[in-house]
Amino acid sequence: MIIVRQIREDDIDGLLRLAEAAYPGMTTLPPDPETLSKKIAAAMASLSKTVTAPGREKYLLVMEDTDTGLLVGTAGIIAQLGEDDQFYSYKINKVTHSSKVLDKKVSVETLNLSNHFEGFAEVATLFLDEPYRRNGNGKLLARSRYLFMAEFRERFPAQVMADLRGYFDEQGRSPFWDAIGKNFFDMDFSAADLFGAVNGNQFIADLMPTQPIYVNLLSQEAQQVIGRPNDQGKAALAMLEKEGFQWRGQIDIFDGAPSVDTFIDQLATVTSSAVGTVVGTNVGEALNCDGQQYIVSGGNITSFTACISRLDLDNDNNVLLPPETLHALNLSINDVVRYTEL
Repeated sequence: MIIVRQIREDDIDGLLRLAEAAYPGMTTLPPDPETLSKKIAAAMASLSKTVTAPGREKYLLVMEDTDTGLLVGTAGIIAQLGEDDQFYSYKINKVTHSSKVLDKKVSVETLNLSNHFEGFAEVATLFLDEPYRRNGNGKLLARSRYLFMAEFRERFPAQVMADLRGYFDEQGRSPFWDAIGKNFFDMDFSAADLFGAVNGNQFIADLMPTQPIYVNLLSQEAQQVIGRPNDQGKAALAMLEKEGFQWRGQIDIFDGAPSVDTFIDQLATVTSSAVGTVVGTNVGEALNCDGQQYIVSGGNITSFTACISRLDLDNDNNVLLPPETLHALNLSINDVVRYTEL
């Protein structure tokens, strides 16, 4: 069975394998054992904290194939950006210059270094092994984060954002990085990306110009990829937009990708989810069954687990689940679950 659960200390080898498979495309999952061990420790420490308001917590969910014990995916949540490290993006603005002598007015776009997303939660580190990109596993992995935020709402702020991967050509070159970042960091994109993941973002503030950058001074190639996700990331953007995320002119400072955001309480998964008590199993004749599959989650903060399952409701809207679902989620009769249609 495929489940999504909290990371554990003994997951380091599986997490390293996933990081190596994701490299160099994922900033937040560098293939460095020491960094990954720190991420696991931070996630476990976050789970053990008593939280009444969001802070420095970082959560990391993993997808496991319970038949093989193999970790096949990751999905992370940062409770609140800007707590440990400043979070930078570019805001696209418009500036108008006019000349009475020439009777001419010219409007141009500028890129302005911004900390706009500080105070937001971030959904990040979404990666799924290619052989498992089927049967709704991608939806389960991504949307389990939203069920987690809904269930433990006090741990998160009002808004959430997501960074996408920017456009790269067939040679792995980023036109946006070549036009801007390369000139100030004196390193290639992957080196800068990995350095930030391991050491934090202070070097961005140290080296990046704080003055606005005029878009019309960039190469045409760089201008054309501003706000454009990588071709392989279009499906991820579509999934985010279906949840309610919108692009409001913020882009990643490294590759120019769109950074999207929304309110947590307006996420489609959150608004469509319901809570019910498990009163039995649906072995045999189904009750009120329409053939629909659900994402079902249960457990406390440390044992949160989710999976895809059939789900039936009795006449009082109590929940009936298959025995294998109860086993996968480590649930018993009278336990509470949160669920939403797949």
